[in-house]
Amino acid sequence: MPQVSAAQELQTKAQIRLASLMEEKLVTRISVLSTLLGGGRTTERLLVRKISVETHKTSPDFDQTAADKAKNRIKQALGEIGCDVFIETDGLFCAPT
Repeated sequence: MPQVSAAQELQTKAQIRLASLMEEKLVTRISVLSTLLGGGRTTERLLVRKISVETHKTSPDFDQTAADKAKNRIKQALGEIGCDVFIETDGLFCAPT
């Protein structure tokens, strides 16, 4: 049986937890960025791309309240997933507070 890497496992967990938000088209992409550290260690960061008319900052219909609600829904859906989560909007990464 093939081994699943930590990054693949993290991505699978996130996809399961964010499935309903992906159906709503609130989350458009989930990816994991693996960074090699010294001593053969790696660290994984979960990158979540969210976009909708109301939450995309370049949209003329941008709504900060809707954007904040979307971010909170993503963070709540992920719960404790055991990694840093970065929510990407307009190509910028924001660490959740």
